[in-house]
Amino acid sequence: MENNTTLKRTLKTKDLIIYGLIFMIPLAPAAMYGTFLAPSGGMVALCYLIGMVAMFFTGLSYKLMSQKYPLSGSVYVYVQKGINPAFGFLTGWSILLDYILLPATVVIIGSSFANAMFPGVPVWIWAMGFILFSTVTNIIGVDIMSKCSWILFALQIAVILAFILCTLRLLFNGTIHFNTISFYNPEQFDLSGILRATGIVILSYLGFDAISTLAEETLNPEKAVGRAIILAILVIGVIFIVITFFAGMVYPNYEELNVDTAFIDVVSFVGGKWLTAITSFTLVLSFGVATTQASHTAVSRVLFAMSRDGVLPKQLSYISKKYHTPFVAIIFVGILITPVALFCSLEVITTMVSFGALFGFILLNCAVIIKFYLQNEESRRGLKGKEFFSYLVCPFIGLVVDAWIFINLGFNAHTVGFLWLFSGFLYLVWVTRFFKSPVPQLDMT
Repeated sequence: MENNTTLKRTLKTKDLIIYGLIFMIPLAPAAMYGTFLAPSGGMVALCYLIGMVAMFFTGLSYKLMSQKYPLSGSVYVYVQKGINPAFGFLTGWSILLDYILLPATVVIIGSSFANAMFPGVPVWIWAMGFILFSTVTNIIGVDIMSKCSWILFALQIAVILAFILCTLRLLFNGTIHFNTISFYNPEQFDLSGILRATGIVILSYLGFDAISTLAEETLNPEKAVGRAIILAILVIGVIFIVITFFAGMVYPNYEELNVDTAFIDVVSFVGGKWLTAITSFTLVLSFGVATTQASHTAVSRVLFAMSRDGVLPKQLSYISKKYHTPFVAIIFVGILITPVALFCSLEVITTMVSFGALFGFILLNCAVIIKFYLQNEESRRGLKGKEFFSYLVCPFIGLVVDAWIFINLGFNAHTVGFLWLFSGFLYLVWVTRFFKSPVPQLDMT
């Protein structure tokens, strides 16, 4: 083992897209569908549509920044270079909250589905197994993770197609009737509830950001990362909307569904025991294996980048000489998420997990406007329509929508999130000796 800063470049655009899709989990609505129903008034597809719009415009900002700064730190690096190092650190610190909670979240979900299928094996055994498998495969390398992602993505798509075909069969034989309640339910429409549900839905889109954390392990990252981000957002958004639209059409009386098993109950009604069994098995692999791997990868790369800059202990930037992966950061993440996955409830985690991402997205959109529009007066005067749209209009739309959703997050999310940010600020004060020393950052020269 040695301390160098060279990661192995093996990934192509298609690998990044699949990585992002696996991170965002095509079957994600199946796990948390019941959680979204009540606050959204059954309009879950509308929440996913709003989330896709917000993430699309924010994704365009990621695309611009990834072209200029093709580095592993993602939004941490982008805000650092676009605004200033202090804001960059706070952005990286904020999104670490989500990246730490997200692997624990998917481990909890995967373990609960696995325990439901095999009650004889305790939940904690499943959780420990998923975390250990993720840690080992991440150390071996992202190319191994990429191969697993392709297989598990294909399995998820097969289950989704089976669900759609079974639903269409019921529609054509008159068992169910066409409706659009998942997009608009006039009797239950409540904007604040929809926005609260959208704040949780944003969790499902977080994987597009994770794509940018693999920039230093990607071939031609200046083009590949941005292209993969935009395509992944659009593809996963369409998948989410289609799944929840069909689920709403099957069960318009959503109040009758059990919150904990809502989507599985819909699947059981549509396809019977065989589709329920296949869906449950796929959910175990999707959450417990695929997304645990992907989210583990993302947070370890952010820790690697922040450590390399000197704002976190330097040991987190150590890279394996054999595998060219940040093995210390990977092991640290595995240790860190274990107690969270074992002792925290899913309900508590999901209320907090979108805070850091939305905070980071808001600052990222500000960084694009500042870097590409406000700071370059000569360029601003000569901007053409496309550049004006890219440098000001798109990031401004992303900023407004992200801020709108952020404001409507629950009280617990804001409380925990701002406490986490305050702890990061105190840490930054300590690192810079009350800002007498500059905030450490990567030297781009």
